[in-house]
Amino acid sequence: MRILVLYTALALAPIATHAQTTPCGNPGSLGIGVTPACTINTSNQSIQGTWIVQLADTAGNISLFEVGTYSADGAYSGANTNSTHTDHKGVWVRTGDRQFAQTVVFFTHDDKGVFNGIVKARITITLAADLQSYDSVAERVVMDTAGHELSVTPGIKGHAVRMNVELPKNQ
Repeated sequence: MRILVLYTALALAPIATHAQTTPCGNPGSLGIGVTPACTINTSNQSIQGTWIVQLADTAGNISLFEVGTYSADGAYSGANTNSTHTDHKGVWVRTGDRQFAQTVVFFTHDDKGVFNGIVKARITITLAADLQSYDSVAERVVMDTAGHELSVTPGIKGHAVRMNVELPKNQ
């Protein structure tokens, strides 16, 4: 069974509406072995919305992979360019400042449409400072139809850009 490079799309988490407190500074700088905390404003760091995702193949060539949508409830849904894949379904969560984790699953079929495997991707995402793109790294797990693991491919790099509303050019 030949499966194309896995999707390294997106990961999200319900977006906090307040600043998160994250450890920073030098341990013990308060003189009592406590690491001081600093506040990082994460309230506008949303990956909710629709993204256009590109992945690198094994030769490092970047190509369009899928269009996917992150929902506020932590759900993900995407459709890719490979006709032997079903829609991608997954979940995401915020893990830190502009950092997210995502897990996605889809099924594969042969050229006659017969179900022949399962693919799961474990993805880490880093949202760009301008919040309009992200870079990701995925681990692809290929399984047989019973869910037995056949192979694991780490380090699949991806890049995505936020899809924005475009007005018609000729109104």
